[in-house]
Order: sequence, then structure tokens, then C-alpha cells
Amino acid sequence: MTHTIVMPDYGQTTNAGKILKLLKHPGEKISRGDHLLEVETDKVSVEVESYVSGYLRQVVVQEGQIVSAMAPIALVTDTLEEPVEPLEVKTSAAMPAAQPASVVPRAAAQRATAAPASLPGLAAAPAAKALAKELGIDLILVPGTGPGGLITRKDVEKFANTTDKTQERLKNL
Repeated sequence: MTHTIVMPDYGQTTNAGKILKLLKHPGEKISRGDHLLEVETDKVSVEVESYVSGYLRQVVVQEGQIVSAMAPIALVTDTLEEPVEPLEVKTSAAMPAAQPASVVPRAAAQRATAAPASLPGLAAAPAAKALAKELGIDLILVPGTGPGGLITRKDVEKFANTTDKTQERLKNL
């Protein structure tokens, strides 16, 4: 039987998360409760657990990607011999398509792409949005250096640091 693992929904104020690290790879046997990947939201970094046992056949996300809640992130089967149809996930215009991380020999031809982030307005990582709000920075002013112009936490930090230095120089004039 084929099981699709989805990005958990972490609550009303968090609709996406950034993939920090893949902990399991295609072809590996996994058990229910095994940690598959690490995710950063605007509030916390967490590990996503598998809710089924079997074999990880396909991972459709990459490290550094922003993934919306309930989007498919992996495909698991009960055995390695089961035929699978790779997941096909539409990508957002703000996020580039990722290459699938599948290496399972019996898997069908790989056609999957990365899970998108469905972020309203500006394309910004959840952590970047939270920091900008905390610092009182308008994200429209921050240039994004992430994939597809995504505004990252580092972009907000750099902007805040540059702005602070500029204000100091103006005071000294």
C-alpha cells in the first residue's frame, strides 16, 4: 500500500515551514515515529515524524525549501517491490522546481517536483516574517536572496543591521 506523508499543519498562525534537513532518504526502511526531516516555522524548529512504517520511496522536498501545510512531502510503501506512481506536485511561481531525491531502483520514472509554499503577498520565510514583525521592518523594503527572490531570516537581519548603521551615520552628520 502506498502512503503519502504531508507537511503537518502547525496552527492558525503558521501556514508553512522551511525544510532544514532531510533525516531519511529514499530506499530506507522507516518505522512509525521515525523522524523524516527537520522543519523551521516562524515559532519553532521541529522534526516531522512518519505516521506509517514501510520504505521511503520518494522525497519531494529539498533542504531550504518553504513548504505549505498539508502539501505532500514524501511517499512511503509497505514493501520495496510495490510499484509506485511518483508524486507530481505543482510548484509556486515564487519557488523553483526541485529535483526529486529518489534513488529506489524499482520506482517509476521520476517526474516529481518540489512542494510549493502558498504564501500570501510577499514571498518570505516564516522566520523572516516573524523577525521583521518583531523589528518593525516592512518586508517590501527587504531584498530577497533566497530561491525565486524569497526573503530569508538572514535577509531581514542584514537589512536591520544596514539600517541601524545608516541611522548612526545620519545622527553623526
